[in-house]
Amino acid sequence: MESVKSAKKVKPKMYVNGDPVSGRVFLTSGFQAPFQEGDLLKQIDVNSHFQSYATGGSIMHLFTAEEMKPEEQERLIFNIIKNFPIQYLTKTPFLTTCNGCGHKMVGRKTACEKCGSEDVTLWSRPIGYFRPVMRGKISKDFKKAKYLFWLSGRIEDFATRKEVTRKDIEEIVNELSSIT
Repeated sequence: MESVKSAKKVKPKMYVNGDPVSGRVFLTSGFQAPFQEGDLLKQIDVNSHFQSYATGGSIMHLFTAEEMKPEEQERLIFNIIKNFPIQYLTKTPFLTTCNGCGHKMVGRKTACEKCGSEDVTLWSRPIGYFRPVMRGKISKDFKKAKYLFWLSGRIEDFATRKEVTRKDIEEIVNELSSIT
């Protein structure tokens, strides 16, 4: 009984985005399980385990590195949903636009494929709509640019997030087909 009285009262920690010192904090409408590994099948597995605990607000984003035909996208999404308890899933391309010639590209690019300009803007869809991530003199690891439009934590996630390629789709579909 005495040890209970002398024990410190534990205060739960609250984690927020923004700057708690200035009071400029914000909440987001969703949560993505953190995942830094390049193995897409493991990323799907991690998300499916997390989503089994969530009743909403958790979404798995599949970011594509190249344009894909509807049937390729359908095969990937169908095989994921068939084999994992994923409740919410988006398929979103990373987009790059050239600020010089206006050329649009699917995937994260550091220079324009058409004119070679390094003044490009990378776009992504963090929550329901596309917005710029960074612009100009973008580093090869996608963590630095002349202009950064997102918070550093989101930039880190953007830089390390796995991009889905046609090769990934074939590997996942083949592996999942051998299981069932």
